[in-house]
Amino acid sequence: MVKVHSFRSYRSISPLSLSSSLSLTSTDSSLTDSSSVIGRKVRLALRLLASSYRVTRDYPVAEGAQQSNTSHEALMRCSWITKNSDEVYVKFHDECWGVPVFDDNKLFELLTMCGMLMDFNWTQILIKRQLLRQTFDEFDLQKVSKMGEKEIAAISSNKDVNLARTRVRCIVENAKCITKVVTEFGSLSDYVQSIVGNKPVVNRFRHQRNVPIRSPKAELLSKDLRRRGFRLVGPVIVYSFMQTAGMTIDHLVSCFRYEECVRLSEDPWLHPFS
Repeated sequence: MVKVHSFRSYRSISPLSLSSSLSLTSTDSSLTDSSSVIGRKVRLALRLLASSYRVTRDYPVAEGAQQSNTSHEALMRCSWITKNSDEVYVKFHDECWGVPVFDDNKLFELLTMCGMLMDFNWTQILIKRQLLRQTFDEFDLQKVSKMGEKEIAAISSNKDVNLARTRVRCIVENAKCITKVVTEFGSLSDYVQSIVGNKPVVNRFRHQRNVPIRSPKAELLSKDLRRRGFRLVGPVIVYSFMQTAGMTIDHLVSCFRYEECVRLSEDPWLHPFS
């Protein structure tokens, strides 16, 4: 996989490394109808439930995904997963990509990783995911938003993290922007869901070539994020975030993860701790 430097270069990378498209339909009316209010209440209830339990894993695992390490060839996956794909990349596809996420710290982590696609590919990012979590205090928004120039300099000097000072500063600034969003909307989750219509988009792509790289909704969210001071949030990066966080389901219909991610997207009570 190659680094992402321009809009054109995204076309040479698998959909896990970029973003694909969705339709901006009449469902956007949900921004103002009663369903958006219900959606906010549901997400609030989920967060209250989650606070009462200890979370032991990052995301739900579909049937068959537990055996992904030992039955790589047996499972039908999206076509960009090949026999040469790194195991950490396969695991990310099997257990994380497309699973709806409502926890703000986890959304911050995913947004940060997608922003890193400007400099790295998914495999490179995922290999050092635990290191990134340690570096950014498990992506605790309050802690990261309070990082100063001393912490930024220390992180940028860590050769294992391999992030330029400007990139680290972008991550810290994004955390500060998110805290402002939380003050206004109650949570980052409520904010992004309100922009995209409070309803996951379920696509039915059969071929990799059918998966676009951006969408009107991604452009809408990107524009508002940039207006609020966010960095590294162009429409292609934002749609990669939407794919990863389950705001749009872009697994190919032949993939063993497709039905499970659709099921999770349609019933948030199935994954109350995401």
